[in-house]
Amino acid sequence: MESMTGFGKGVSQAENYIISVYIKSVNSRYLDISLRLPRRYTYLEERIRKLISEYFNRGKIELQIRYTGAGLVAKEILLDLELARRLKAALTCLKYELGFEEPLSFSDFLRFRDYIILEDKEEDLEKLWEEIYPALKQALEELKTFRQKEGESLKEFLKAHLIELKEKVSEIEKLKEEIIEKNKEKLKKRLDKLFQEFDLKSIDENRFYQEVVHLLDKIDFTEELDRLKIHINHFELTMEEEKCGKKLDFLCQEMFREINTLSNKAQSPEISLIAVKVKDLIEKLREQIQNIA
Repeated sequence: MESMTGFGKGVSQAENYIISVYIKSVNSRYLDISLRLPRRYTYLEERIRKLISEYFNRGKIELQIRYTGAGLVAKEILLDLELARRLKAALTCLKYELGFEEPLSFSDFLRFRDYIILEDKEEDLEKLWEEIYPALKQALEELKTFRQKEGESLKEFLKAHLIELKEKVSEIEKLKEEIIEKNKEKLKKRLDKLFQEFDLKSIDENRFYQEVVHLLDKIDFTEELDRLKIHINHFELTMEEEKCGKKLDFLCQEMFREINTLSNKAQSPEISLIAVKVKDLIEKLREQIQNIA
């Protein structure tokens, strides 16, 4: 079991630079990756995303890379010599046309920069990857370890609440036969009263027995109780799986549905009181499950 909350840091140092990677993770329904990279590493974005997805399947993950040192932005200086020649010819022509006596100098050309082009030097992507990979891997593994430790703490919390949930379900099971018998007795009295008030000859016998069976089913919550116990056992087994957050959330929904139906069928103050506690425990489980990957 793994939490979605955590933090990691990685640092790698060379002779003329230091690379620091900071990564944090919080709850999210899916894997949501946000990157803040120096321009130097922007072409590695997809590669970084792929590596993160190999470590994690869920969580909002924010990663920042910082580069400190020389050579952060390498520039290439390109000269458009043909443009420079045309510029010189144009300035020379202008000098004679306007009668300027001062000679043309190199500083006159420096005022016109169009023939000097500064471009970012094309980097070797494999070398850039080798620069950041050690710090990136260290940060990811630190975050993974953090999330796993948090996951173990969450598992202990879930186990403790699951024990309490089982105890409450056992209390319901002990009351089940008594409550169902009481409800049957209430139904029998209601039917006896109806027999006295209505002419039995006017009642469709088949229809009558269908309705009785339907009413008996409405007061018997055995199936709901059995399904609730199955869901609890399934929950306990699922907790041991690596990526179990979504499954556990689904099981909580199913458990809540069963206890709600069970409580409605039981029509018992005792059962209702226990059901409220069961719902509260399920809600507590579900709150913590939102943080499980």
